[in-house]
Amino acid sequence: MRLLIATMNVKQADHVLAFLYMQSLSWDVSVVMDGEAVIDCLSQESYDLLLLHSCLPKIDGFGVLSELWTNPLVCPPRILYLSEPEMTNDLKYKPDCIVPITASAEQIAQLLEILAKKPLPMLAAATSPEVAHAVNLFLDALLIRSDLKGRKYAAWMLAQLVQSSVIEHQPIKLLYASCAKAHCTTAAAVERCLRIAVENVFTQGSMIGIEQFFGATIDPERGKPTNRAFLIQAMHQIRIGWQSHSWPSTLSPNNSEIHQSPAAPTTV
Repeated sequence: MRLLIATMNVKQADHVLAFLYMQSLSWDVSVVMDGEAVIDCLSQESYDLLLLHSCLPKIDGFGVLSELWTNPLVCPPRILYLSEPEMTNDLKYKPDCIVPITASAEQIAQLLEILAKKPLPMLAAATSPEVAHAVNLFLDALLIRSDLKGRKYAAWMLAQLVQSSVIEHQPIKLLYASCAKAHCTTAAAVERCLRIAVENVFTQGSMIGIEQFFGATIDPERGKPTNRAFLIQAMHQIRIGWQSHSWPSTLSPNNSEIHQSPAAPTTV
């Protein structure tokens, strides 16, 4: 779990870390002491959590929140905001959780552990429409048939994965269950339909898309990835495309090499 702490109170940060390490040694923590450094770190690397103090030099905590909402990240952190209560009444840009500056290190550590389990950060709302569009561009580039239920499920799961590193590291069965709940079906049906969609990509999809996103050396007839491998690779490619602003929107059935399967595809 990657945590970025932004505070001038180094002693408080040390105490928070002490409580976190008592529960788990798997924390990867960076500490910065001004708002500009926060924005710089988040623009270069992904963090699961951000402990953000409202009083920071150069850019204060509110300025950091404003920047993150105005120029959102594709995979934003969950934010625990340390602030005086009276300063948060009219807060326009919402963090995931607000806690008083006077909170104890133990309380802060406990809240961070709770936030670490939150599937999607508050900031994900700022980019959800754009991420959904990016996911569909990616699936279009692979020429996944729109009549397959598996495509709809893949789009939903990819939108979750792209915006949350927490979901990325969970067992795939939990993602199936969440998708099933969102679509009023069963996890087994989600898994089966996704498998049909993945098989469809590597038998009838775009060779250009397959080579571009899954490697030029893959044998579509023998090297079909598992559902999880497909989703994770797709997630990484969508994040890369988002960051570089280079989407394969020009790919279409008219200019992509398509595989033809000897058997008619199955719609589920």
